[in-house]
Amino acid sequence: MVPPYQIPVQGGDSLGRILPPERNFPHRMPKLLLHLGIALSLAALPSIASADDADTKEFAPFLRKHCVACHGPDKAESGLRLDGVAGMKVENRNLWTMIHERVASGEMPPAGEARPAEAETKPVLAWIVKEQKALGNGSTRRLNRREQAAALRDLTGLGIDFVASLPGDGTVAGFDTGAEGLQDAADSVAQWMRTTRRAVDGLRFVDPAPEGKRFSADFRELKDTKKLLDAWRADGATLKNFGTHKPGLGLLVEPRSPGERETLGFILPVPADRQGVMRLKVLVSVMRPAEFKIPNPHLWVEVGGKDLDYLELTATADKPLELEYEVQLGDLAITNKGVTISLANRVELPYAVPGFENEDRMRADQPVPGGTGLYRPVFDRKVLPPEKQPVPYIVVHRIEVEPTFVKVWPPPAWKADLGEPKDSAEFAGKLLKLWTERAWRRPASESERAPFFALYSKQRTAGDGFDNALRAAFQSVLMSVPFRYLPSSGHKDPVVAQHAIASRLSFMLVGSPPDAELRALAAAGKLRDPAVLDAQVDRLLADARCLPGFVRPFVTQWLQLEQPITIAQDDLQKMEFRWGRYLKASMKEETVSYAGALLAGNRPARELVESDWTMMNDALARHYGYAGVEGSELRKVTLRKDDPRGGGILGQAGIQSMLCWMGDNWVIYRGAWVLRHVLDHPPPPPPLEVPELNPADGKHKGKTYRELLKIHQEDKRCAVCHRTIDPAGFAFQNFDISGRWRDVEHERYAKGELDGRIAWKGEGRTRPVDSYGKLPRGEEFKTFAEFKRAVAEHYQADTVRVFLKNLAVYATGRMPDVAGMREIDAMMKASVANGYPMRDLVKAMVRSKAFLEE
Repeated sequence: MVPPYQIPVQGGDSLGRILPPERNFPHRMPKLLLHLGIALSLAALPSIASADDADTKEFAPFLRKHCVACHGPDKAESGLRLDGVAGMKVENRNLWTMIHERVASGEMPPAGEARPAEAETKPVLAWIVKEQKALGNGSTRRLNRREQAAALRDLTGLGIDFVASLPGDGTVAGFDTGAEGLQDAADSVAQWMRTTRRAVDGLRFVDPAPEGKRFSADFRELKDTKKLLDAWRADGATLKNFGTHKPGLGLLVEPRSPGERETLGFILPVPADRQGVMRLKVLVSVMRPAEFKIPNPHLWVEVGGKDLDYLELTATADKPLELEYEVQLGDLAITNKGVTISLANRVELPYAVPGFENEDRMRADQPVPGGTGLYRPVFDRKVLPPEKQPVPYIVVHRIEVEPTFVKVWPPPAWKADLGEPKDSAEFAGKLLKLWTERAWRRPASESERAPFFALYSKQRTAGDGFDNALRAAFQSVLMSVPFRYLPSSGHKDPVVAQHAIASRLSFMLVGSPPDAELRALAAAGKLRDPAVLDAQVDRLLADARCLPGFVRPFVTQWLQLEQPITIAQDDLQKMEFRWGRYLKASMKEETVSYAGALLAGNRPARELVESDWTMMNDALARHYGYAGVEGSELRKVTLRKDDPRGGGILGQAGIQSMLCWMGDNWVIYRGAWVLRHVLDHPPPPPPLEVPELNPADGKHKGKTYRELLKIHQEDKRCAVCHRTIDPAGFAFQNFDISGRWRDVEHERYAKGELDGRIAWKGEGRTRPVDSYGKLPRGEEFKTFAEFKRAVAEHYQADTVRVFLKNLAVYATGRMPDVAGMREIDAMMKASVANGYPMRDLVKAMVRSKAFLEE
């Protein structure tokens, strides 16, 4: 199913904001906790030895003779200077890996320059390998924001999106798993302290549930809603829109197309300090007439301005769906009246029903999207009862809201045998042991737990009750290094190392801490056994958490899918805009789910580029012109033989639409992207003094794309890049800015924009699309199909290598060094005969020394 529109996979200002300080917090922040947190956080920073700067005798003469002329103070080609490199250091490890690759392959020095003899290159290459090994691995890293949030959810049992409270992460090679990008700053530690403090305050141990107002109703049993509404108002609720009540069934929420605001909504009072956890539970189903073929509705759940869920509903009244949400009040927009809760019914796809006219309020004299186009069938609500109307209603059978919810810990699902809960030091010790070992994702000795139990005891002596004192101890565990950092899988303690492998594997493949099976295998010391590792990769890749926890963040960061997608029409009056957001989300998800299907089926890597299938839902099928695909769930669809896009990620609308430039086709962006992310031939960054080439300039009017780019290629400052970028980019000229196929292009295009809506209309004469180009090693193509075939046949190894290099960063937290690249070459050699099966490549990465020993 398409994920929520407004829940970013990574980064984002709205998720990285600093929260206001809490007021009237239930327990004090003891000085010992502050001391423990800061000290342990500083201790987590990895200590990595550096090479001796003076040891330059092997490489300095070589660089001066063969490299500095092009990469020195007079001529820093590709923005790279090598005259000031002093030796092997952590911060320039990747530079030396690149030098090793270029020199060992013979790519550098370039053709036409004097070639160094083997006697010159051999000691330099050997020096790089030796010094990189001496640096150590540096693989200990902090959990990133996604992982911290998942670890908190797993540990507390609360379903809260803790990401909203955490600071953003730095990246390495575009990935949020890079150790060098996950550095702590004073403000980030402060935010982590606030987040953990609020998290543990959502738990209780021996205290009873807090007394507070609950708002609940079973609308199936309710005969008259007036008494209920009066009672809610008496308790401080404000009703915005309560829908239509149908006795015996529930509240009916009428569907609306995107942009229309009618929802089931009400405002509920919250505690005076506006802190704590709110829990919302709803039981819902769908009601629609069986005789009509209409789309499924989508339920959009919003609390306090925060989108909690967005899902397609298919449940029926006899088998309703129960949903439960927990949210921190401190993350919400709260007014003087309280927090707003809304349940919206959205129909995200236009449709028509035979026998009914379509409502259409478009006005030719007003170029404003003000109508509904194909949706909605016109009918008389006074004549037709709801169950006969050609629309899908969402039925709310039951609702329950607890504005002051505190969860019992440990979660019942753990089946932890701790005995009867009671206020005693013994029971506190049992709870603290369980909490610490689950938080640290490994066994914790009594001596390791002692400081935290001492904190609990100190808080009791100071007058705190059992729950508040234990919360303070629990929070101090969350501030410690073993929770916030992933240790090296090469740790000297074999027990720690085994559990480190379990954590690394689990966070990589499902985005969460290790489950009971992984913990048991680690405890038994079996997680270096290749057969065991292969079985665990199979199990975790089949887990429902794999797509959101691994495939989506990895593919999104590898292919840079977070870029905006453009949906354009030829006229601002057309109602396609109304359905744009769902289509955009589907376009991005096509690439993610396609990659997931490749892994699930252990498909050959060639299918990244060329296949006869893709993943579609109803919105994508409509976009691509396929019939018979219903619902938002993406599923495998065999493509028509005459579909010129073919299969593979390169012809997917989301990829091509995001690679536009200011609402226009632009071969430079598309060419650079495919070189960098698919062909493993990344172009260097452009020099600062390169002039911008703007196709909208009057002097360029009427010029074709090839004529425009010839201007750049004739400039010596630009030619070194554009002679490679531009020919590859022309392969995608058959795609318009919405990622749809076209056979002709117009002489020029008129662009209109209104409230983010773009009209892109061709004007003037048309001409066949110019898609002739050339690949980096000289292979020519005339069509998109020829381009894909050439990539699949001549760049298969390059495609696999770039996949494995990116997977290595994601899996290990650092870019592969020379030894890592040799392992990647070995993985490729072992799987080439089988066509590089995608799941087998993941298994090979997990079995590598870089993953298991560094």
